[in-house]
Amino acid sequence: MGNYIFNRSNNLDFKMSNGGLTVFLTVLGLSGTLLANTKKEKELILWLMEHDIEVRGLGNGGFDVEDMPWDETNFEMEKEFLMKVVMGAKSRVGWDSLDYAPNEELVRANLDNFIELVRILEPENINKNAYDEWINEENVDPRFKNPKGYPKCEKHGIFLYWNGCIACNDI
Repeated sequence: MGNYIFNRSNNLDFKMSNGGLTVFLTVLGLSGTLLANTKKEKELILWLMEHDIEVRGLGNGGFDVEDMPWDETNFEMEKEFLMKVVMGAKSRVGWDSLDYAPNEELVRANLDNFIELVRILEPENINKNAYDEWINEENVDPRFKNPKGYPKCEKHGIFLYWNGCIACNDI
């Protein structure tokens, strides 16, 4: 099984194993949590953390970058933020909190593939309803309500989403 990250409008994708996706999301979470300052930046990181295969199921963690909860007005700033998050992840920000050493070559390749899909994404191709659909999931099912105040895992320093810490879930 594998997980595809794709950009539908540009007909591009890449595939990761289940373990590869977990490490990919974890290193993005480590970097993103440290870099996120605004509510929207924190939400982008939480959205990524929610693609944890521990809750979505093996082979079901992939996503379309067009469906991320982008804000059309601040789209370019949000893309720039994600580029900084990827640079932080490539610089191994927070990796020392992990109980394992990620395969740096594989992680870098996945991060490069991801940021290319984000880089070529155009505002007219984003799913304009994605943010509202995502943020209102908690109203449909309270199990999917993220903790208030953006708490972080004591061990890993990653934002906690409704199912806890993505790094702790990987143990």
